[in-house]
Amino acid sequence: QVSELGLAGDILAVPRGHPASQNRFLYLGGALHRLPSGLGWVSPPLVPGATSPVPCATPGPSATSPLSPLVSPCPQVAAVAVDSLCRGVFAGDSRTLSVRSCFPALFRAERRRGSVLLGLALPHGGDTPGT
Repeated sequence: QVSELGLAGDILAVPRGHPASQNRFLYLGGALHRLPSGLGWVSPPLVPGATSPVPCATPGPSATSPLSPLVSPCPQVAAVAVDSLCRGVFAGDSRTLSVRSCFPALFRAERRRGSVLLGLALPHGGDTPGT
């Protein structure tokens, strides 16, 4: 898609090992906050009122459902982290973007196990992580 626009030569790739690719931040409340590396962790100050990491369960999204129902059990995550990601990557609102189109791996994980976190932890249908 980038090459179709004639922009392939303008991409400045950041290698996986570079600190910029491993450290993500959100600017909230007048300060920078480092994002956790795991998808299922919620902790202060990104989520006001959170006292400990909380994994988020999910309802089953349809193929065209917006992202916000995917994280509706954790509305603060949708409002802060997921919406910030969607605005930065897709220039769109997480309440209107399609899970299947924007995040197909998350969509498939949820379909496999009824939960994004379980689908990612047990990707091959086994009963233990990595099986």
